[in-house]
Amino acid sequence: MVIIDKRIMNIILFLLLVYFLALCYNKRRLGGNSMDALDEAQNLVRGKHNVFKKSYPFDQTSFVYKKTNERLQDIPDILENKKRVLCVIGSGDQLLNILLSKPDKVDAFDISVFPRYFLELKIAAIKTLSREEYISFFIDDIDHRKEDYYDDLFFERIAPVLGEEERTFWQYLFDFNDWYDIYNSMLFSSEPVIKSYALTQNKYLGEEEYYKLREILKKTKIKYITSDILELDIDEEYDLIYLSNIVQYVDKESYKKKVEDFASKVKGIIVTYLFSKPDAALEFFEGATSRNLDTNSLIIHQGKQFIKRK
Repeated sequence: MVIIDKRIMNIILFLLLVYFLALCYNKRRLGGNSMDALDEAQNLVRGKHNVFKKSYPFDQTSFVYKKTNERLQDIPDILENKKRVLCVIGSGDQLLNILLSKPDKVDAFDISVFPRYFLELKIAAIKTLSREEYISFFIDDIDHRKEDYYDDLFFERIAPVLGEEERTFWQYLFDFNDWYDIYNSMLFSSEPVIKSYALTQNKYLGEEEYYKLREILKKTKIKYITSDILELDIDEEYDLIYLSNIVQYVDKESYKKKVEDFASKVKGIIVTYLFSKPDAALEFFEGATSRNLDTNSLIIHQGKQFIKRK
């Protein structure tokens, strides 16, 4: 029979109480839906939640894309030199590339709250880490270097730059997990991140552009909106509304009506990105302008603004 000294037991109980109070404090700082998101994120990281049981692939606590899989390098004329932008968040890469042109107004939306936290983590990392460190943290294949992956050291430098809500969220995850476990959990998408292609896709990862973006981000304010695309209402003027491939995950007719509603309110362009069935897409978006990027992807843009083709 094991006998535990009463003093040791009291110390253990005290530490458990401190842990519980700290947990409650962090959750209270987030509050409401954000507190629920924190618990959901922790469950996803620990594998306690099965995302595959969801009847709909995306909701307010859906996983985060690690990087874009769109050929952004082929559409600089669409992304650049826009002053008023509305963009889906996703991995955040589309928006980070757009920000290189210093837009005056930046609104970002997503149905899930997690992409916002991830984008703010990326932004804080750009402000504090070197380009090489950023690539090491978000892009390099960490599976092959788990033991020498200094994620905690990176996060210690990133954390002070985060907003209070985002810092509380990420600190809570880092308190109980390392970056390897977080980044390879169900909180994130599982597609492989190929370094060479990621560098090709993303202009902001260029040697000069990365540090240019750092300076731009010091003066940039992003308005975040948590909303389903079909429930999103706009009362602003935009040069660019970038919707990525949302159309592939929602009711097509409802999406088409929503885009038509946007087009009636803005003078800029509305971009839909598709990865398959270009002929059917062109027929569906009758009257829209398109651009084939390769054999499997297609850009469809609608609206009143002229687009110069490269």
